[in-house]
Amino acid sequence: MFTKEKRLKVQMTIMLAIVGIGIGWLFAVQFKTTPSRVLNPVTPYLSLTQAQATLTRDQDETKNKIKALKKEIDESQAQIKIQQKSAKTMVEELEQLKDKVGLTEKKGKGVVVTLADSSKEIPNIDSIVHAADLRDLVNVLWGADAQAISVNDERLTNTSSIDSIINTILVDNTKITNPFVIRVEGDQKKIQKVLEDANALSDIKKRVKSEGLVFNTEKLDVTVNEFGASFSVNFAKTK
Repeated sequence: MFTKEKRLKVQMTIMLAIVGIGIGWLFAVQFKTTPSRVLNPVTPYLSLTQAQATLTRDQDETKNKIKALKKEIDESQAQIKIQQKSAKTMVEELEQLKDKVGLTEKKGKGVVVTLADSSKEIPNIDSIVHAADLRDLVNVLWGADAQAISVNDERLTNTSSIDSIINTILVDNTKITNPFVIRVEGDQKKIQKVLEDANALSDIKKRVKSEGLVFNTEKLDVTVNEFGASFSVNFAKTK
């Protein structure tokens, strides 16, 4: 049988056990409900530092790529400019060459010369225009610094020929017939002065007086066709 003293000890033990269980339960509940706290403040700082370093590295790489791309674009643009300049120079040289050989139409101030056979019913050797007359006239015009010349719309070049076969006059193998209209692009005053010079084209001017040969000049805006020799017969009309 338990004595009073033993019963008291048992009761105390049970009470201590109950109190211990209660305290343990309280600690457990508190541990579960208390928000977690950073135990090591260095850890998030290191994470942020690493993230910043990664971002900085990515930005630097992007900037370097942009710089490299810009450099490539600049080099390409420079190359294109060089090619364009070279192409422009070649085009300009080609245009100048075409102009020299008469492959471009010329427009500007100039003089129109009409040389035609006399209106006499019975012509003679002095009353008609010969190839030699046209050659003399063209030579005088070139000497007056004419920029472009055409005879009955046939453009002349520095290699052009004016010949005759029997009664047919040929300009670069193209047949032309009376009247002969010569269009000259150049300095009007200089050309007109040379044509009016008494010592120039003296044979033609002599026949104008004696045989009625037609020789007229007029200052006008002229269009001289580009070179295009053919075997067609071209007729000119007087005004």
